[in-house]
Amino acid sequence: MRRNEFLRSAFILAVAVSGCRFNKATEGQLNPPPDPGDGLDAGGGPDLRPVDINITPMSDAPLFEAEANVNCIEAHPQTKSLPPDVLILLDRSGSMAQKIDGSTCYATGAGGRGGGRMTTVDCGPDSKWTQMTKALKDFLPVVETTVNWGIMYFGSGTSNMGNDSCDVSTMAQVAPGTMNASAISMSIDATMPATSTPTTAAVTAAAKYLAGIDDGNPKFILLATDGLPTCGSGQGSDDANAIAAVKAAKAMGIPTFVIGIGTSMGGGDATLTSLATEGGFPRAGTPSYYSVDSATALKDAFSTITGMVGVCYFSVNPVPKTLGDITDVKGDDKIIPQDGTDGWTFVTMPSSSGIQLNGKSCEDYKSGNIKTVLVDLPCIVL
Repeated sequence: MRRNEFLRSAFILAVAVSGCRFNKATEGQLNPPPDPGDGLDAGGGPDLRPVDINITPMSDAPLFEAEANVNCIEAHPQTKSLPPDVLILLDRSGSMAQKIDGSTCYATGAGGRGGGRMTTVDCGPDSKWTQMTKALKDFLPVVETTVNWGIMYFGSGTSNMGNDSCDVSTMAQVAPGTMNASAISMSIDATMPATSTPTTAAVTAAAKYLAGIDDGNPKFILLATDGLPTCGSGQGSDDANAIAAVKAAKAMGIPTFVIGIGTSMGGGDATLTSLATEGGFPRAGTPSYYSVDSATALKDAFSTITGMVGVCYFSVNPVPKTLGDITDVKGDDKIIPQDGTDGWTFVTMPSSSGIQLNGKSCEDYKSGNIKTVLVDLPCIVL
């Protein structure tokens, strides 16, 4: 006879960005099995008395509790919080050499007959590239122990006018890992804006690269761009294909956060909004992507995203495998709605799966207004 009850995975988590440690039950911690001759019905059915698994946590570790009948005990559900692998996919197109407001800088070059010719130049300390990368280099050391940061640039060519301006790398320039702030900073210093904007190819390459990292950690793409895709099959832009690429990455278990750099997006607001929505983690409010027009705004966006992936993601293994495996998610004793803006969403990763708290629910957890997150899962009968 197959009987189902529910497993409750209880996360009592410290409100800190430093992550969590979990203990797993051993055989010695399980209640002794029932007497085979006691409690069986005439048909030889299973003993239906509940079995409680209680793991005494370390002083700063969460507690995992489960209730199941003896048929389910072999499932050994466990919970864990893992440092996420976040690959920064940074636009290095030629327009990143412009100012934040989208204006171009010029210099007077040598000309005939005492005249001079105006040529476009990098805006230097006023450029989007310089301001954004400086903010990034200032921010990453603060959170390099919380998230496994990596970086990949797009495109990978050398000239905005060359045949390689839409090329992308298949590998990260800095692979996701702990304590990577210095390596990413040095990589940025050796890079400059120079290419077109091959967003579709970049997202596709980034997702394939992350899927190949078999460390069991949740994985995310952080797409930071200043405008529309420009490398689409002879067309002026590649919007629809870029949106499809982000959607495909999400289907692989790799969501995408989207940051729009600069106040003048060149009509790209709708595209960036779609990218953020299809990426799985749109920003609460309008616009749905993180719009930044200053170094401070970029730091704020990175801080918000870091809090979401580093604190508000909960992995549950070996279940759930699908959204249907989750019956309820509770914050303390109150139901948290399934909602991509202020509730919870189910996230499937290449090597794990779990739930993500979004918006107000994430903020309530980080601030301590929610202290315990409960995930109700159906029992697996083996």
